[in-house]
Amino acid sequence: MKKIIITLCCVTTLLTCETKKEYTLDKDVLASFGAKHRDDHLTQIKYFKEQVAKDSTDVNSYVGIAERNIIIFAYGFMSRAQTIPEAHSALKKAYELDSLHSRVQEISGVLNFMDSNWEASEKAFKKSLEIDPSNLSARHWYTLYLMATKRIEEGVAQSDKVYEMDEKGDFLIGRASIFYFLEEYEKMKPLMYKSLEKDSLSPWTLDWLGMAYNGLEEHDESLETYFKAFELSDGTVEVGGGLGHALGEAGEYKLGKEMADYYAEAAKTHYLPACQRAFIHLGIGENDEAMTLLEQAYEEKSWFLLFMQIEHWYDPIRNTERFKALEKKMNFPK
Repeated sequence: MKKIIITLCCVTTLLTCETKKEYTLDKDVLASFGAKHRDDHLTQIKYFKEQVAKDSTDVNSYVGIAERNIIIFAYGFMSRAQTIPEAHSALKKAYELDSLHSRVQEISGVLNFMDSNWEASEKAFKKSLEIDPSNLSARHWYTLYLMATKRIEEGVAQSDKVYEMDEKGDFLIGRASIFYFLEEYEKMKPLMYKSLEKDSLSPWTLDWLGMAYNGLEEHDESLETYFKAFELSDGTVEVGGGLGHALGEAGEYKLGKEMADYYAEAAKTHYLPACQRAFIHLGIGENDEAMTLLEQAYEEKSWFLLFMQIEHWYDPIRNTERFKALEKKMNFPK
């Protein structure tokens, strides 16, 4: 009998070991910081600049220059100083050419949003949609604005309109982001599965799917998805921040700490968005380090801080005096 019990214990241990997944960080991917995707956007900017060199009245190309710079900054590929001034310059030229162009007003709304010019931002988004109600990009950005300013019912209503009008499924990730803020993670998954049917190798879709799994505490699925997203994103730090956070919440403290330490050292010589690094520290329970990085993010004028009122990853530090002081500095509209 004793022999049988011992054998059963060994089998149980073996099965446990077999189901335990081992995760490792690819240092080459870590070191890339999303260079491939950054360079793709820079190539697009070069193209748009060539177009306006040929035709200085090409409004759409000025919009393209501004939009690509916004994306590069939003994904953390380059700093605000390297991107947003050029975006403002391109918008100014586009505005002078056609201030009643829906996309011009949309970009004005986005840049004012990123600059925390709340009233001007909403005015521009509304004008953009007045000019062209079918501009789903403007409608999605307005949705994010409404969510960030805690006008939740209005934001959900705008998101519903986008979803109803989005025949091509171009805004499935945007729709999922709203459910993320609402912490309705189960609703995110079918949207991301549908998005993966369009592009099974989209790192951005996988990133949001990883967030959904993490929110549901489906940790193995979350990490498997996040690691794939991180690789396909070429080490984009925006995705890395989510991966590191998920590692911490899954109990993979050592690996999360490894990411946090790697980024801390790399940030001495590269621009790495402080807000994304803070998410990793929050995931592994290093709240003071996270708060220091968020204060740095404020100095960087990180756009991720625009969502600090509704981003639940900040919950562990939400009631601290330092966080409240930072939130007050954002001057959110009442």
